Amino acid sequence: MNIEKNSYLKTLENKVVYDKTFKMLEKNEDNPWNRFFRTNNIQVDGRAVQFLLTWPKDGPDWKPDLSIHKGNDFKREVNAIPFRLHRLMDTVEYEITNEERFQEALESEAACKDFTKNLLEQTAENIELRLEEKIPQLICNDDNFVPYDDTTKKGNLYEVEEEKFNDPIWIHEQLFNGSSILKKRSSDFNKGYLNDPDDKSKGYTPMETKIRSYKKMVVILDSKVRNKTIIGGYKENVNFLAMDLEKRFGPENVIEDNLPDGYMMGVMDERCLQLYKRGGKQGFRHKEEAENGNQWFFLNPVIHGGFITAFNCLFWKVK
Repeated sequence: MNIEKNSYLKTLENKVVYDKTFKMLEKNEDNPWNRFFRTNNIQVDGRAVQFLLTWPKDGPDWKPDLSIHKGNDFKREVNAIPFRLHRLMDTVEYEITNEERFQEALESEAACKDFTKNLLEQTAENIELRLEEKIPQLICNDDNFVPYDDTTKKGNLYEVEEEKFNDPIWIHEQLFNGSSILKKRSSDFNKGYLNDPDDKSKGYTPMETKIRSYKKMVVILDSKVRNKTIIGGYKENVNFLAMDLEKRFGPENVIEDNLPDGYMMGVMDERCLQLYKRGGKQGFRHKEEAENGNQWFFLNPVIHGGFITAFNCLFWKVK
């Protein structure tokens, strides 16, 4: 049974196909950033996307007023800090096939299903490759952090000599000691929230927060540092097995990447990174080149992302 070409192309245009492409992305267990796509606490207002962080008012007698009634006697006030998630990705991804292959794909339901799956998988892979480049840049940005001050013992960005990252014992000590600090409630290890979201010159206010457990922490390692913990784990008869990090934080929480701008490693609250897939109005668009019969399929994925500076974290970079 042949599949009618125009009907098939019409199906590809459906928004459901757009969503299916991201489902293909999420199925890839090798993509370390999938877990950071969230919808909770996300507010979409027109073109703007915001992550809302609620927090209680000061004072022991604070109680949230959740009344649905209107008037001065009934108020519904909720303190929420908005963090804007800017467009991390807004591209046109494309796949191409020749007319003969396309006609073969329409010859049966099974062949059409295979062709569609392949189209979705290849497009999802293109999205993943772009995210692998974008997300480390989003995280490893000096604007996210406060330089550590040896006098006040406050700040969450350490700048150290490059030689330090050749010592596996020092690496482990920093990550283990740093993560222990982050389990304690403190405002010393985050930049906080913007006092005016529209004017950075008005500064930030740090928030008291903590990371509930080691399994809620994410460790990010530059590949050179990660390799040092694996192959350089023997020194002075002390054996630092690579599994030590996995045992403390969980294997899914240790992420290796090529970090930019001299960043080498960090420990952060898993909530620091917020990604949001913006729903598309349509799926694939199609174009045929009459001169050679090439079939082009286009998809426009939009992803917003942000680093939430109000959650505690520690990062280390080369001085």
